[in-house]
Amino acid sequence: MRRTAFLAAVLLGSVQAQAADLVSRGNWPSLAGDRSAHLLGDVLTVVIFENSLATNSAESSASKTSGFQGQFSAGNPTTGGGINAAASLGLAHNSDNQGATARAGQMVAEISVVVDSVYPNGDLHVRGAQALKVNGEKTNISVEGRVRLADITSGNAVLSSNLADAHIEYDGQGFVSSSSEPGFLTRMFNWLDFP
Repeated sequence: MRRTAFLAAVLLGSVQAQAADLVSRGNWPSLAGDRSAHLLGDVLTVVIFENSLATNSAESSASKTSGFQGQFSAGNPTTGGGINAAASLGLAHNSDNQGATARAGQMVAEISVVVDSVYPNGDLHVRGAQALKVNGEKTNISVEGRVRLADITSGNAVLSSNLADAHIEYDGQGFVSSSSEPGFLTRMFNWLDFP
């Protein structure tokens, strides 16, 4: 009996025990690891700081002067008989034209976006939208673009200037935006191209 118990203990001791982990090993970062977005569904903050200025000017100048002279004589003008007439015509045209256009814009915001695809080289395609309503004014911000992993900061953020193929839209509706639109008569005169 002792021999059987000893033999059973040796056989049971040689069989390796297996247990399942409570946490899947691939789904959690290490304690010292970087927590920046790099997988499908990860969230990233885009810091929008856009400052644009565009100017265009054109200037032209033209000047043209033309003159015509002629003389007509008939008969003998030295004896007092005949016709002696002279005429001249001068034309002049001057034109100075100038035109200039300017446009400036600035936008500062932060918006969270979600990684919706990962490119083969590791770049991320992100997309996100934000809707705000303050005192009846609706504001919508949407961002979409491609992000390199090297451009993501340790705070899991990226500047909008580092987005490739960026599409940034800012739109609003409400009293302020509708009161800044031109009235019906102004729009009609603009459509008819009245000065």
